[in-house]
Amino acid sequence: MDILGLITINPNSFNIWSLRVSLTLTTSIFIIAMILAVRAFQHAKALDHKHLDSVKDQHATPGDTLSESVAKMLWATSQSDNTTGAAAPKEFLYDATREVAQNNFNGTFVNRIYMCANLLPPIGLWGTVAGMIVIFLYTGDPGSAINNGAIGAKLWSTYFALMYYVLLQAICVGLDVIAKRSINRGLQVKI
Repeated sequence: MDILGLITINPNSFNIWSLRVSLTLTTSIFIIAMILAVRAFQHAKALDHKHLDSVKDQHATPGDTLSESVAKMLWATSQSDNTTGAAAPKEFLYDATREVAQNNFNGTFVNRIYMCANLLPPIGLWGTVAGMIVIFLYTGDPGSAINNGAIGAKLWSTYFALMYYVLLQAICVGLDVIAKRSINRGLQVKI
């Protein structure tokens, strides 16, 4: 197959090459997103109230879980308000702490997983379009194995990309529920 008189492409090798690139990209992005998801699940694990009450007055560290971070943030904010003399309403403290913790969790984990998920469908579509180009430009026998195989091979790249996309979207919904539970657990410390 000759493209614009500049490049000659063997349809068999082009199909295999473009399929490998598409599947490698989608699978690599999926693995990166899954690593982020595992880290997010570990960060959002719920802890018991006794532990949270025992650590609430300590300084926050990067290794804290989400519940510990929320408990320490709420405690520190409530204590600083008591020293200035103008204490904010507790409802405000709870709401502000909840928003800061949720935004931090989303920015660190969930938004990145969504970004990875949103990259997958275009990459899978690229694989399918590459196969279609080979089919439409190949001037050989229309019923040949190259034409029949190119469609099937390229649809696999889109199939895997969409499958990974749906799975990552579901994981993000689950992470949101787990994070809210963990944040609520941290907000139950005594201030």
